[in-house]
Amino acid sequence: MLLVVGVGGALAQAAANDPLLREIREREQLMRAYEQTSAQRNGLFGKKASKKDLNQVNAALRRIIRKDTEILQAVRQRTLPNLAQVEAARVKAETKADEATNDKYAALENQIEEMQIREMEREKLEVERETRLLIAQAAAAEAEQVRTRHEMIAIGLALLSAGLLGYILWQRRSKSKDYRRPVPMQHRSRPLVE
Repeated sequence: MLLVVGVGGALAQAAANDPLLREIREREQLMRAYEQTSAQRNGLFGKKASKKDLNQVNAALRRIIRKDTEILQAVRQRTLPNLAQVEAARVKAETKADEATNDKYAALENQIEEMQIREMEREKLEVERETRLLIAQAAAAEAEQVRTRHEMIAIGLALLSAGLLGYILWQRRSKSKDYRRPVPMQHRSRPLVE
């Protein structure tokens, strides 16, 4: 309870020391004085205001206008530092936002560049793979041609060998028919005389 009273008293003292609140209270007093002045009628006919009354009302209004000007100056003095802080905070926030945007933009550019590099590497690998495939296909076709050539040579040699063997056998057979002489029979007990 004492804490609440102490805090309330501190707030009341701070309000009493506040120049803006003091100016507002003075304006309220000037308004009351204006209302009293405008209510006074010192004219001869009772209900009409005299020149003196109008001058007092005008003077009261001028004091109110001056007080309003002082209040506006006090408000400006109070809010200018706040406005400067707000403006500084706004500029700082905009700067941070710009930096964040620039950072995001740079990161996106880096990602695009990395993707382009990866795409070029992928294309290079694909070209290398296709080149290796073409080389392997060419080597396989050449090996097939060499194998076919070797097979043809082997078949030719086999046919030549078979032909030569057949020729040799035919020649032997022919020679054996032409040169067949009867071999005299010999008796084993007798020697052969010629």
